Amino acid sequence: MLKKRVANIILITICFSVLLFSACNGEIKNPDTFIIAETADIASLDPAYGYDTASAGQIQNIYETLINFDGNSTSEFIPWLATDWTISEDGKTYRFKIRDGVSFHNGNPLTPEDVEYSFERGMVQDYVLGPQWMFFEPLFGLGNYTSRTDSGLIPLEEIKNKVEVDGQWVQFNLATPYEPFLQILASSWGSIVDMDWCIENGDWNGTEESYEALNNPVPGGSPINSLTNGTGPFILELWEPGIQIRLVRNDNYWGAPASFERVITQIIDEWGTRRLMLEIGDVDCAAVPSEGIPQTKEIPGILVYENVPTLLNQAFFFQFDIDPTSTLIGSGQLDGNGIPTDFFSDIDVRKGFAYAFDWDTYIDDAMAGYGEQISSPIVKGIPYYKPDWPSYELDLVQAEEHLQEAWDGLLWENGFEITLVYVSGDITGKIACEILQNNLFEINPLFKINIQLMAWPTMLSEMVIGRLPMYVAGWTADYPDPHNFVFPYMHSKGTFAQSQRYSNEVVDDLIEQAISSNDHSERQILYNQIAELYYNEVPSIMMSQVLGVYFFRDWIQDFVYNPIRPVYAMYAYYLSKGY
Repeated sequence: MLKKRVANIILITICFSVLLFSACNGEIKNPDTFIIAETADIASLDPAYGYDTASAGQIQNIYETLINFDGNSTSEFIPWLATDWTISEDGKTYRFKIRDGVSFHNGNPLTPEDVEYSFERGMVQDYVLGPQWMFFEPLFGLGNYTSRTDSGLIPLEEIKNKVEVDGQWVQFNLATPYEPFLQILASSWGSIVDMDWCIENGDWNGTEESYEALNNPVPGGSPINSLTNGTGPFILELWEPGIQIRLVRNDNYWGAPASFERVITQIIDEWGTRRLMLEIGDVDCAAVPSEGIPQTKEIPGILVYENVPTLLNQAFFFQFDIDPTSTLIGSGQLDGNGIPTDFFSDIDVRKGFAYAFDWDTYIDDAMAGYGEQISSPIVKGIPYYKPDWPSYELDLVQAEEHLQEAWDGLLWENGFEITLVYVSGDITGKIACEILQNNLFEINPLFKINIQLMAWPTMLSEMVIGRLPMYVAGWTADYPDPHNFVFPYMHSKGTFAQSQRYSNEVVDDLIEQAISSNDHSERQILYNQIAELYYNEVPSIMMSQVLGVYFFRDWIQDFVYNPIRPVYAMYAYYLSKGY
């Protein structure tokens, strides 16, 4: 038995050596297929329902949008299913001329009515955890994010009045100027579906009864959740949940045919397996964890794109009015054994914590250098970002000065005890908490920081209730515009600010002015003011913008990085293999 095991080990080693030699010796494996190794499965193939990046990657190979991002730009566009478009002077009327000669995968011709139906259907469905809120705000006005109101559903006639057909043109009637409307249309949730095919498969048929029956479906309950019929360069061949997604080339595509006959996404949770497959060339690209980056960069035959800004930031969030039932505030008093529920309402506390954070250590140790300090929620790579907005830096002297002033000196005299929270599995969040823990203790040994991890569903629930005094979280762009960052971080109705119980009428007004403005210069001035207020108010501590690293086999050609499209599958149409 021992000899048999040794023989097997020798055979496996020889086979691996042969595979590695062929992968590194100029031979292109699977020349007609693009193979991706990803960590997680998709949630849906319905463009109006899918909101995760993995789903968006597959959707954008199968379906298409009216316009597309131009190369790596997040603010310039090229025609796609629309050949031309106009925007009215007041910024509230968008018109798109629909391309002739385009067919869906089942052979049905694309019509302007399909385009109208696609957007009306999305708002009718309006899955509560889906992306449709991005259409409700520009079309129905600021603060309107859903089809559901206190008195019931928005009248169907109002939805139908927002998107209209005029000959070969489709017109959107916005309630307010909304500059990022084009960015929203160019993303997967702006994909066009076949009206007749949808109705045949039990989807919305245009009636009020169907609207009421299909609005906010149960998770996975969209009629076309796992069915597809787009106009895109690839056709769904197979979705085997948790295992793989297989696409085949659309040989009747209206544009230039894709280079690949197939695109295969394999769902492989274990990093060691993904690494081996990338090394021997069985996959063309793979998701690589931060701890695997240095080792992967040394693999022969690997093409690396690194230090590219992603539209993802990370921050420490303060709870301004902690729920008194929280178990993370100790005694609930400023007696050295806890903190009061309004602990972070004192700006000196917030500034003291900000000056106690060490960005260099965080980026070097937690992020392996693949991060960059930014001063406001607005990230690099989107319009209106400026590198010279005021920001904090590690300064323990200033941290001490502010903390001595906090709570009229009582904080410094008595000390405090608090528990910081990060999501389980987030090593970077754990290190960020430890940095504050160490530096605050160095300033005053009476400052006691505890650290606790939580599963994401629990953390999200506790965050919304207001039981987390301070926690680490992040935000990934839905669309590349400052509004999609300052609103969740700073507006009283935004995702984070609302959970934090942070509210400032001046900030709210500036954010609303900025998104409603139709003037580029005015928007820049307003976002400058918002960034300065973020610095002055310190509603949260901006930790970093993540820098992306992407790994391909070196036979993959024509990769153009666009930060709004971080998933490998999104690039399948543009890519090819060769040397």
